[in-house]
Amino acid sequence: MRISIGAPLFAAVVAVSLSLCAMPMAWAFGVQSTPEANHSPGSGFGFSVPGGAPDSGVANPPSEEAQSPLPEVHYDLSTLPPPVAAMREKIIAAARSGDEAQMRAVIGLSNPAPVFSSTGEGDPIDILKTASGDKAGLEVLAILLDVLDAGWAVKGEGTQVRYVWPYFAEFPPNALNRRQLVEVYRVLTAGDFEEMRAVGSYEFYRLEIAADGRWLMFMAGE
Repeated sequence: MRISIGAPLFAAVVAVSLSLCAMPMAWAFGVQSTPEANHSPGSGFGFSVPGGAPDSGVANPPSEEAQSPLPEVHYDLSTLPPPVAAMREKIIAAARSGDEAQMRAVIGLSNPAPVFSSTGEGDPIDILKTASGDKAGLEVLAILLDVLDAGWAVKGEGTQVRYVWPYFAEFPPNALNRRQLVEVYRVLTAGDFEEMRAVGSYEFYRLEIAADGRWLMFMAGE
Protein backbone atom coordinates (compact mmCIF):
# COMPACT_ATOMS: atom_id res chain seq x y z
CA MET A 1 0.00 0.00 0.00
CA ARG A 2 1.45 3.33 -1.02
CA ILE A 3 1.13 6.34 1.26
CA SER A 4 0.88 9.69 -0.48
CA ILE A 5 2.67 12.60 1.21
CA GLY A 6 0.79 15.17 -0.80
CA ALA A 7 -2.11 15.61 1.64
CA PRO A 8 0.02 15.77 4.82
CA LEU A 9 2.40 18.23 3.17
CA PHE A 10 -0.48 20.43 2.12
CA ALA A 11 -1.92 20.36 5.65
CA ALA A 12 1.42 21.36 7.16
CA VAL A 13 1.75 24.31 4.80
CA VAL A 14 -1.75 25.49 5.73
CA ALA A 15 -1.01 25.23 9.48
CA VAL A 16 2.18 27.29 9.19
CA SER A 17 0.36 29.94 7.18
CA LEU A 18 -2.38 30.23 9.79
CA SER A 19 0.10 30.58 12.66
CA LEU A 20 1.99 33.32 10.82
CA CYS A 21 -1.24 35.20 10.30
CA ALA A 22 -2.26 34.82 13.94
CA MET A 23 0.99 36.21 15.42
CA PRO A 24 0.43 39.91 14.52
CA MET A 25 -3.12 39.69 15.84
CA ALA A 26 -1.87 38.20 19.13
CA TRP A 27 0.66 41.01 19.55
CA ALA A 28 -2.03 43.56 18.74
CA PHE A 29 -4.25 42.29 21.54
CA GLY A 30 -1.49 42.11 24.15
CA VAL A 31 -1.16 38.31 24.39
CA GLN A 32 2.62 38.68 24.55
CA SER A 33 2.52 38.55 28.38
CA THR A 34 0.26 37.13 31.08
CA PRO A 35 -2.13 39.46 32.98
CA GLU A 36 -0.25 38.78 36.22
CA ALA A 37 2.92 40.25 34.78
CA ASN A 38 1.35 43.69 34.31
CA HIS A 39 -0.81 43.98 37.45
CA SER A 40 0.18 44.47 41.03
CA PRO A 41 -1.52 42.38 43.76
CA GLY A 42 -4.94 43.69 44.61
CA SER A 43 -5.24 45.90 41.51
CA GLY A 44 -7.43 43.62 39.40
CA PHE A 45 -10.38 45.15 37.51
CA GLY A 46 -8.72 48.56 37.71
CA PHE A 47 -9.18 49.07 41.48
CA SER A 48 -6.27 50.08 43.70
CA VAL A 49 -5.82 49.06 47.33
CA PRO A 50 -6.93 51.98 49.58
CA GLY A 51 -4.15 53.44 51.69
CA GLY A 52 -1.26 51.70 50.02
CA ALA A 53 1.09 52.18 47.07
CA PRO A 54 0.30 49.80 44.18
CA ASP A 55 3.67 48.08 44.32
CA SER A 56 4.36 48.26 48.04
CA GLY A 57 2.41 45.20 49.12
CA VAL A 58 1.51 47.05 52.37
CA ALA A 59 -1.93 48.63 52.57
CA ASN A 60 -1.25 50.76 55.66
CA PRO A 61 2.43 51.21 56.58
CA PRO A 62 2.86 51.50 60.36
CA SER A 63 3.48 55.05 61.54
CA GLU A 64 6.24 56.07 63.93
CA GLU A 65 3.55 56.85 66.49
CA ALA A 66 2.15 53.32 66.29
CA GLN A 67 5.65 51.84 66.64
CA SER A 68 6.51 53.76 69.82
CA PRO A 69 5.92 51.85 73.07
CA LEU A 70 2.69 52.62 74.88
CA PRO A 71 2.84 53.74 78.52
CA GLU A 72 1.88 51.32 81.24
CA VAL A 73 -1.63 51.79 82.62
CA HIS A 74 -2.08 51.86 86.40
CA TYR A 75 -5.23 51.34 88.48
CA ASP A 76 -3.99 50.30 91.94
CA LEU A 77 -4.26 53.43 94.09
CA SER A 78 -2.03 51.85 96.74
CA THR A 79 0.92 52.13 94.35
CA LEU A 80 0.69 55.93 94.13
CA PRO A 81 3.36 57.85 96.06
CA PRO A 82 1.73 59.17 99.27
CA PRO A 83 2.01 62.87 98.24
CA VAL A 84 0.33 62.12 94.90
CA ALA A 85 -2.41 60.05 96.50
CA ALA A 86 -3.05 62.76 99.11
CA MET A 87 -3.38 65.51 96.48
CA ARG A 88 -5.68 63.35 94.38
CA GLU A 89 -7.98 62.83 97.35
CA LYS A 90 -8.02 66.56 98.15
CA ILE A 91 -8.96 67.42 94.57
CA ILE A 92 -11.71 64.79 94.55
CA ALA A 93 -13.16 66.03 97.84
CA ALA A 94 -13.24 69.64 96.62
CA ALA A 95 -14.78 68.69 93.27
CA ARG A 96 -17.47 66.55 94.91
CA SER A 97 -18.44 69.37 97.24
CA GLY A 98 -19.16 71.70 94.35
CA ASP A 99 -17.95 74.45 96.64
CA GLU A 100 -15.92 77.18 95.02
CA ALA A 101 -14.05 78.05 98.22
CA GLN A 102 -12.92 74.45 98.78
CA MET A 103 -11.64 74.15 95.23
CA ARG A 104 -9.79 77.44 95.48
CA ALA A 105 -8.18 76.26 98.74
CA VAL A 106 -6.89 73.05 97.10
CA ILE A 107 -5.58 75.01 94.13
CA GLY A 108 -3.68 77.24 96.57
CA LEU A 109 -1.79 74.27 98.04
CA SER A 110 0.56 74.07 95.04
CA ASN A 111 3.31 76.54 94.22
CA PRO A 112 3.28 77.49 91.43
CA ALA A 113 -0.47 77.15 91.04
CA PRO A 114 -1.76 74.50 88.64
CA VAL A 115 -2.32 75.55 85.03
CA PHE A 116 -5.92 75.69 83.80
CA SER A 117 -5.41 77.25 80.37
CA SER A 118 -2.97 77.02 77.48
CA THR A 119 -1.69 80.51 78.26
CA GLY A 120 -1.28 79.78 81.97
CA GLU A 121 -3.13 83.00 82.74
CA GLY A 122 -6.48 83.82 84.31
CA ASP A 123 -8.22 82.94 87.54
CA PRO A 124 -8.66 79.12 87.75
CA ILE A 125 -12.24 79.29 89.05
CA ASP A 126 -13.25 81.76 86.36
CA ILE A 127 -11.71 79.46 83.73
CA LEU A 128 -13.71 76.50 85.06
CA LYS A 129 -16.92 78.52 85.00
CA THR A 130 -16.34 79.78 81.47
CA ALA A 131 -15.64 76.27 80.15
CA SER A 132 -18.62 74.71 81.92
CA GLY A 133 -21.97 74.28 80.23
CA ASP A 134 -23.81 75.33 83.38
CA LYS A 135 -21.66 78.48 83.81
CA ALA A 136 -21.16 77.67 87.48
CA GLY A 137 -18.23 75.34 86.85
CA LEU A 138 -20.05 72.25 88.11
CA GLU A 139 -20.07 70.41 84.77
CA VAL A 140 -16.28 70.69 84.53
CA LEU A 141 -15.93 69.51 88.13
CA ALA A 142 -17.92 66.41 87.15
CA ILE A 143 -15.53 65.86 84.25
CA LEU A 144 -12.61 66.27 86.65
CA LEU A 145 -14.03 63.49 88.82
CA ASP A 146 -14.46 61.18 85.81
CA VAL A 147 -10.88 61.90 84.75
CA LEU A 148 -9.50 61.02 88.20
CA ASP A 149 -11.64 57.88 88.30
CA ALA A 150 -9.80 56.48 85.26
CA GLY A 151 -6.45 54.76 85.31
CA TRP A 152 -3.29 56.82 85.08
CA ALA A 153 0.06 56.82 83.29
CA VAL A 154 3.46 57.93 84.52
CA LYS A 155 5.66 60.13 82.33
CA GLY A 156 9.00 61.83 82.73
CA GLU A 157 12.10 60.85 84.68
CA GLY A 158 13.83 61.87 87.87
CA THR A 159 12.47 65.10 89.32
CA GLN A 160 10.24 65.53 86.25
CA VAL A 161 8.04 62.48 86.94
CA ARG A 162 4.35 63.26 86.52
CA TYR A 163 1.22 61.22 87.11
CA VAL A 164 -1.27 61.75 84.29
CA TRP A 165 -5.04 61.16 84.36
CA PRO A 166 -6.63 59.76 82.30
CA TYR A 167 -4.02 57.35 80.96
CA PHE A 168 -5.55 57.44 77.47
CA ALA A 169 -4.44 61.06 77.17
CA GLU A 170 -1.02 59.50 76.50
CA PHE A 171 -2.26 56.93 73.96
CA PRO A 172 -2.71 57.37 70.21
CA PRO A 173 -6.50 57.15 69.73
CA ASN A 174 -6.18 54.22 67.31
CA ALA A 175 -4.17 52.20 69.86
CA LEU A 176 -7.06 51.80 72.30
CA ASN A 177 -8.86 48.46 72.53
CA ARG A 178 -12.60 47.94 73.07
CA ARG A 179 -12.36 47.74 76.87
CA GLN A 180 -10.32 50.95 76.95
CA LEU A 181 -12.82 52.69 74.66
CA VAL A 182 -15.53 52.00 77.23
CA GLU A 183 -13.38 53.94 79.72
CA VAL A 184 -12.92 56.72 77.16
CA TYR A 185 -16.67 57.08 76.66
CA ARG A 186 -17.13 57.67 80.39
CA VAL A 187 -15.15 60.89 79.94
CA LEU A 188 -16.16 62.13 76.49
CA THR A 189 -18.67 61.35 73.77
CA ALA A 190 -18.06 59.01 70.87
CA GLY A 191 -18.42 61.95 68.48
CA ASP A 192 -15.73 63.94 70.28
CA PHE A 193 -13.45 60.91 70.28
CA GLU A 194 -13.90 60.41 66.52
CA GLU A 195 -12.73 63.99 65.99
CA MET A 196 -9.64 63.24 68.08
CA ARG A 197 -9.08 60.04 66.11
CA ALA A 198 -9.11 62.12 62.93
CA VAL A 199 -6.34 64.43 64.22
CA GLY A 200 -4.48 61.56 65.89
CA SER A 201 -4.24 62.86 69.45
CA TYR A 202 -6.23 63.23 72.68
CA GLU A 203 -7.39 66.81 73.12
CA PHE A 204 -9.83 66.69 76.03
CA TYR A 205 -9.21 67.28 79.75
CA ARG A 206 -6.18 65.84 81.51
CA LEU A 207 -4.86 66.29 85.02
CA GLU A 208 -1.25 66.00 86.15
CA ILE A 209 0.27 65.74 89.62
CA ALA A 210 4.01 65.86 90.27
CA ALA A 211 5.73 63.10 92.23
CA ASP A 212 6.07 65.47 95.21
CA GLY A 213 2.29 66.06 95.32
CA ARG A 214 2.07 69.41 93.53
CA TRP A 215 -1.01 69.77 91.34
CA LEU A 216 0.48 70.75 87.98
CA MET A 217 -2.45 71.18 85.61
CA PHE A 218 -6.03 70.52 84.66
CA MET A 219 -6.92 71.59 81.16
CA ALA A 220 -8.08 70.48 77.74
CA GLY A 221 -5.76 70.24 74.78
CA GLU A 222 -3.02 68.03 73.43
